[in-house]
Amino acid sequence: MNSKQKNSLEYSKPQLEEKISDNTILEVMPQKTDEDVNTRYVVIKHDYYSSDSDHGRGLLVDFISSICESSYNTVIVYLIDKGVRLLDENNPLYDDMVRLIEKSEFISVSKESLIFYDVAEPSDHKIVIQSSKSIAEDIIYLNNPLILE
Repeated sequence: MNSKQKNSLEYSKPQLEEKISDNTILEVMPQKTDEDVNTRYVVIKHDYYSSDSDHGRGLLVDFISSICESSYNTVIVYLIDKGVRLLDENNPLYDDMVRLIEKSEFISVSKESLIFYDVAEPSDHKIVIQSSKSIAEDIIYLNNPLILE
């Protein structure tokens, strides 16, 4: 009798096949296709994530950094409501927003929100000021936008 215990890597192929049913698909990291990394649409509704606190701002910084470092070829961002405050130079996340602007194809910004939150219209050529209605019409037709609230 063999008293040596086997570790999980020593199982033979037939033993492994018995443990995994035929309809099980194991996928650790799906391969991205050109279509997957083509365009990402991002809607940012606040200048913080989840709660108006330092923690919420830290979370938004992480999201913005992830988007900036992503493999997407094109990023299009919509800023609505309090999200427009990210364009205010006094906002603690302004530098992070500048990085996102650099990564983006363009940033669409709600004119009504800029006025309401008293944020000066930015002069960057990548920033497009639109009515909230126009932005809503764009968002309605987007396929799977990333919405940060």
